[in-house]
Formats: sequence, C-alpha cells, structure tokens
Amino acid sequence: MTKLQAIREFTSIVLNDKVIIARDRFSNGNWAMDIANATPRLKLPKDLDYEYDTDDKAFRRDFVERYPSARGFSSITLTILHECGHWATRDVMDIVEYDKLATVAYTQDMYMANPWEVLATQWAICWLYCPANRKIAKAFEKKYYGRDKK
Repeated sequence: MTKLQAIREFTSIVLNDKVIIARDRFSNGNWAMDIANATPRLKLPKDLDYEYDTDDKAFRRDFVERYPSARGFSSITLTILHECGHWATRDVMDIVEYDKLATVAYTQDMYMANPWEVLATQWAICWLYCPANRKIAKAFEKKYYGRDKK
C-alpha cells in the first residue's frame, strides 16, 4: 500500500465518506481540507516526507498539550485528523470570516487560536479519545510507514 492509498483509506474511515485526494499539491508542506464541495477533498503537500518546520511543531505541541495521549501518535496522524475535523465541523464554520483571516498576517499561535482551528483540533481529539479509533489510527500508521505486512 502506498502512503497516498493509506491516507485515502484512513480519511475515508475517519469521515465515513469517500475522500478525494486533490491532484494539486502544496509545495510548502501545508495540508488542507476543502469544505466547499459535496464530498471531502484533502489537499496534501507535494513531499509527504518533508521535514516538519516550527509551525508544524507548534501544532503538535498544542495538540499534545490539549490531549497528552496524542503523544503516542505520529504528527501526520494528528494533522490528518485535524483536517478531517474541518470537514466534520464545516456546518458551524463561517467560511467568509475564515477566508478573511487568510488575508491577515498572523503568527502560528494566533492561527491556532482561530476558533475554527481550535474546533477542528477539538474534533480530532474527541475522535482519538475513543479506544477503537486509536486502534484505527495505529493501523493507519503501520500502513503509512510500511510496517503492515498484509
């Protein structure tokens, strides 16, 4: 199984919906969930093995501070769950207000304090809190990192 296939399978299980992986990819290591379509569409970085930068590390630190058990999961798992959180909470998001924030210069801490970012991470934490879901996440990590011999 390729990394891309593992991501598609995992996100589809998490959201209980077919997830589309966007053809266009970010060159800067960013991830995004397109919530404007009828089905979830995940946009990935060009290089799935990019070196995590200070913003990524701040995201992980925030996630683990809010849910210490997340320490046992890879950063990619937490990132994917956060992006799935955007899809799952899209009905409470004001997309116009969210888009306005994209035009403002801000620090990573300010970005993570954005109510929609907080909500997406909180959704991810709630999903990961369930023991059955933690098993699903660990199975994903085995497939993603090539440790699944199936």
